[in-house]
Amino acid sequence: MTESEFKPGKYSVTATGHNGAFPMDVTFSADKIESIDIDAKSETRGISDVVYDRIPAAIVDGQTLNVDAVTGASETSRGILSGVAEAVNLAGGDAEAWQNRDKYVPKVADNTDLDTDVVVIGGGGAGLAAAATVLDQGHKVVLLEKAPALGGNTIRTGGPMNAADPEWQNTFDALPGEDQTLEDLLNMSVDDIDPEYQADFKTLQGQIKDYLADTKDKPAYLFDSVELHRIQTYLGGTRTDLNGNRIYGNYDLVKTLTDHVLASQKWLAKIGVKFDESEVTMPVGALWRRGHKPVEDAGFAYISALRDYVTHNGGVILTDSPVSRLLYAKGHIGGVIVEKPDDHTFTVHADAVILATGGFGANTKLVQKFNTYWRNIDDDIATTNAPTITGDGIELGESVHAGLTGMGFIQMMPVSDPETGELFSGIQCPPANFLMVNQQGKRFVNEFAERDVLAQAAFDNGGLFYLIADNEIKKTAYNTSEEQLEQQVKDGRLFKADTLADLAKQINVDPATLEATVAKYNSYVDAGEDPDFGKNVFDLKVEHAPFYATPRKPAIHHTMGGLTIDSHAHVLDEAGHPIAHLYAAGEVAGGLHAGNRLGGNSLADIFTFGPIAATSAVTELGTDATTSASVH
Repeated sequence: MTESEFKPGKYSVTATGHNGAFPMDVTFSADKIESIDIDAKSETRGISDVVYDRIPAAIVDGQTLNVDAVTGASETSRGILSGVAEAVNLAGGDAEAWQNRDKYVPKVADNTDLDTDVVVIGGGGAGLAAAATVLDQGHKVVLLEKAPALGGNTIRTGGPMNAADPEWQNTFDALPGEDQTLEDLLNMSVDDIDPEYQADFKTLQGQIKDYLADTKDKPAYLFDSVELHRIQTYLGGTRTDLNGNRIYGNYDLVKTLTDHVLASQKWLAKIGVKFDESEVTMPVGALWRRGHKPVEDAGFAYISALRDYVTHNGGVILTDSPVSRLLYAKGHIGGVIVEKPDDHTFTVHADAVILATGGFGANTKLVQKFNTYWRNIDDDIATTNAPTITGDGIELGESVHAGLTGMGFIQMMPVSDPETGELFSGIQCPPANFLMVNQQGKRFVNEFAERDVLAQAAFDNGGLFYLIADNEIKKTAYNTSEEQLEQQVKDGRLFKADTLADLAKQINVDPATLEATVAKYNSYVDAGEDPDFGKNVFDLKVEHAPFYATPRKPAIHHTMGGLTIDSHAHVLDEAGHPIAHLYAAGEVAGGLHAGNRLGGNSLADIFTFGPIAATSAVTELGTDATTSASVH
């Protein structure tokens, strides 16, 4: 048989994607691939969805396996191509010959120039929230996303969004050790707090005194307040870099976030994001339980609801549309230029531009260029970021003389997949349940600490470490189904055993050492006190088989610095003045998180400042934004 002669029929094969294997059916006629059907339940919703349409369609349309991977989902793209190649061989064809056929070149639709009120650059959470808010206020919007699909980094998030909501949180019991965190704040001197935050700190200390008095003779409930969120954001972000430069969060930005984020969460619920009200949670490095977690899969819950809201209300969304330049003349923004492949260039004329492009965490060279916080960042370090998050918005802002803030501070995600940088493979659970061990099977850090503390401790212990869990802790894991976990065990990305000794052997650790580490840790959970590393919030012990070990290693996660903005999301120039009709929200902007971002605060950020940017933009349409900024 030749390369194009097949034994007709349907052939079932297995493809390997980002999260493991998934089945595919490839149907052949005598001389063609007729259809490709994919069952990819194991893949992360939203990240790879576009691949399931584009790659099979390209193969069938072009009758070739010489097809480019989809940006942002290269692993899944290659998995589908490899699976179809296997099917070609099973059907009697020559897969290698099909891989060497003429390359499939997709048709790029011509776009005409567009006119709108506001153009939003970036289709992640901040951009979609901004676009939705523009529509809410009765104006036209065009959203441009350079990737083939919406979502950016938001689609990859674990889901919990920080928002102090005491009325809700007070219905939950306090965990052992949380009172110690409050006592520590009560014992701090106000003189150790920067002047802008001192009034809030005094208010918080009064709240803590009232809470401790109220719970002295009865079971403690979970405490929270806007002031606690504000002070923890401030303290959690106060850092000094290798050059001795100290940074902390801009008070106006932090106050705006903590004052308005609960309203942002309730707005999201109103437009279709369903939150699980039965659980208050926190991701690693959040410092406190105030996370509102969606019912559906991770960041997909936010992106799908916002996407539907924007499209159903008349917003224009264009993917595969990278912005190459801002239209800027006489100190005013007038729109953008989009440059698609093969010279398909068009202009979007707009009275306001919102930058929501994310940071530059997928641009290792740029991270290394700006970094002043870590002693060394290796060339081959992984990232949790989508591959499109390369600093485009920073470059666009600099082209119109925007100022930059805090660029040297780079956040690592300590609990990332060693190979892919992925966040939510394996057993990922709230820090109260974390047990981290190094390559010798010993604890090496307070698992409840901030992300940079955890990451530095991991680096100091060789980078690679393991999260140890049991069957009960597994039940608290974020966004990972039983099916996905079992597949990861088969793939060797997660280790599982009926005894700690067997688990230790699987990860090349001395069994006696791991057993002693777990026994000591469990005694600390019972006592509610950790004399070794100072962990002071505990929940579950490691005691119920089966036991699990998830390999982890720090990866580039969040670029703390970005364009300088004010509390109304105006982009400021190098002299600190607003650039007329230019706004920014999310990770592209600096100043809010300062030197270290609390877990759960990124979603709080994008879903608060995205709408603020939109509100400022529509309020100032047809005005001189440099003067109108002062009347907010």
